[in-house]
Amino acid sequence: MKTMRIPSRSMYYGTPVALVCTQNSDGSDNLTPMSSSWSLRDFVVLGLGCASQAVENLHHRPRLTVNLPSADLWKSIEQIATFTGKNPVPDHKAAQFSYCRDKFKAAGLTRVASTEGGPSRVAECPIQIEAIVNTMTDVPDDPEGFSVIIAKAVAQHAAVGILDETSGQIDPAKWEPLIFSYRTYRGVGPELGRMARVVCS
Repeated sequence: MKTMRIPSRSMYYGTPVALVCTQNSDGSDNLTPMSSSWSLRDFVVLGLGCASQAVENLHHRPRLTVNLPSADLWKSIEQIATFTGKNPVPDHKAAQFSYCRDKFKAAGLTRVASTEGGPSRVAECPIQIEAIVNTMTDVPDDPEGFSVIIAKAVAQHAAVGILDETSGQIDPAKWEPLIFSYRTYRGVGPELGRMARVVCS
């Protein structure tokens, strides 16, 4: 196989999209779309910009929900891709982002209460994970560093329609996660759409 060296600033090579919900200081929800995450046993590892409202919230209130949308929700995700819960908007984001207080409403999504006392879950997401921060590690970078967050799941919820009727576990044949790969939204099949926002470099 012949290869060629390519720029590697943003290596979004194909990971599930997640909607992370954290709690603001006034008790309201902040919803953050993101695509830098993975799981190990009952832990989730997330990568979020240090200047984000989500990271600020987690430093003070360490509970969160990680909501995994199915592929058909890509337009709702894109609807809030250029919004931030940070007010005022950080200078390095000002050209592409605007402040939005209620991203649930902007995305046309529905809040549902968590069972363990954390921020809201997203009703439309077939998989919802309630978690508590275990560690947060800041990594410096320009123009904005990022925080690597390890959180332990304390409750997991799944839509009945994606479960195996015998085992009660998630059936991969019924679950079609939304994947973000090199600025495109995909399911397990062909491309579904493209992100309008230019990735900051």
